[in-house]
Amino acid sequence: MRCVSPKRNDVLNIPVDDEVMLHDKKQQKVYTLNPVAALVWSLCDGAHTVEQIVASVKSQFSGYEPSEISPEIQSTLARFNEYGLLDSEGID
Repeated sequence: MRCVSPKRNDVLNIPVDDEVMLHDKKQQKVYTLNPVAALVWSLCDGAHTVEQIVASVKSQFSGYEPSEISPEIQSTLARFNEYGLLDSEGID
């Protein structure tokens, strides 16, 4: 299984209450992540697979239907990639 690309190390991670703000100085953009997206972001380290990230979300958040979690994680990762927040060169 292929690991998820790591987050760019130049994106600032700012905790705010139960959310996380990301500041991308390079693109001069700020993103606000809800707690689930913040967990996904924290696991974008180049060492976790999508399946491992889904398992972590399932274990830490209740109230989600298991069938909804994987597509939501896939969508979140796709947005991180679309916004240029992941370092696609950082994995094997």
